[in-house]
Amino acid sequence: MLQYTKQNESYEANINIAYGSKLSMVHFEYMKKDEFPRYWKYSVESWITDMQKAGLLKEEITYEEAEEQVKKFLPEGTETPGHHIMHIIHAEERVGDIWFEIRERGVKEAYLWDIVINKEHRGKGYGRKSMTELEGFVKNAGAKRISLNVFGFNSIARNLYITSGYHDAAITMMKYL
Repeated sequence: MLQYTKQNESYEANINIAYGSKLSMVHFEYMKKDEFPRYWKYSVESWITDMQKAGLLKEEITYEEAEEQVKKFLPEGTETPGHHIMHIIHAEERVGDIWFEIRERGVKEAYLWDIVINKEHRGKGYGRKSMTELEGFVKNAGAKRISLNVFGFNSIARNLYITSGYHDAAITMMKYL
């Protein structure tokens, strides 16, 4: 068991995951405040790219305009209550980052805002292992479900979520005229 502590919140999660014929482990470590600006810049830039690719954002938006939109979700950065911004660690190496929130929405739930596996570590099972770790973490925090949003064009992520037991709750569709 690993124990996580953030502000006045404490969580425990079992991190041993059987994968194939050997025991593999991933765990989460909270991002330090001085590491956050790098993640924040990546988050804003990827939000712009993904929203434009999905046709949900005008092409000429500035970084500053986009940052204001993203800031609505995380107004106090790493200190935003209920939010957990963490590194995904395997064998003492950061293989990615994850951002989720534990909140009340009729039921206590976790909302997965972002998960990214570094390019050099993709295709090695770290996304799936991280989703399993997330389930243990939020279940121990009392969450009854995990919700997330995924862009329709992101077939790799959609496949990961579907094969991990997630189902469509709502689908937004568009047609250009």
